[in-house]
Amino acid sequence: MKRFTPFILAVTAAMMLTTSACKKTNDIVKPDGATTGTQAFVGKRLILSAFTMSPAVDFDGDGKVDPDLMAFMQECDKDNTIVFEKGGRLSGDNGALRCDDDEPATGSAGTWSYDEQTKILRIIDAEDKTDISEWHVLEASAKTLKVEVSVVEDGVSLKATMTWKAI
Repeated sequence: MKRFTPFILAVTAAMMLTTSACKKTNDIVKPDGATTGTQAFVGKRLILSAFTMSPAVDFDGDGKVDPDLMAFMQECDKDNTIVFEKGGRLSGDNGALRCDDDEPATGSAGTWSYDEQTKILRIIDAEDKTDISEWHVLEASAKTLKVEVSVVEDGVSLKATMTWKAI
């Protein structure tokens, strides 16, 4: 069983949350602003409520696989929220608990677009326009957004599933 260090866990989690599919692009974000059907999550403040990986990996080296990545997140990251705004802007809030005293309370996380046919939610980072994440939407409602992100790490295909709940 491969053992992951805390540093590798942090890098893997950050990569899955923000950089699952990096490529240069000149795409223009064009969300339609709909608030019914698959885009019912638009305008809702969402908090991460579940974060799992398949296949599960032994992150802490105890000989048991760890499918639940929430257990490895810092408390200061667990209260962070995101909002997919109607105009295509993605904003975020760092919550009441700060990992860094200098961390701003809110900020622009980037822009987003959604392809109804492929069910791909594309997120472009605010600071690096070539940093693009693609989330496959599994479930979307006014209360829940469940997405899957696929990555290859050291030749192993991994799928992370994130469930975001409206608060």
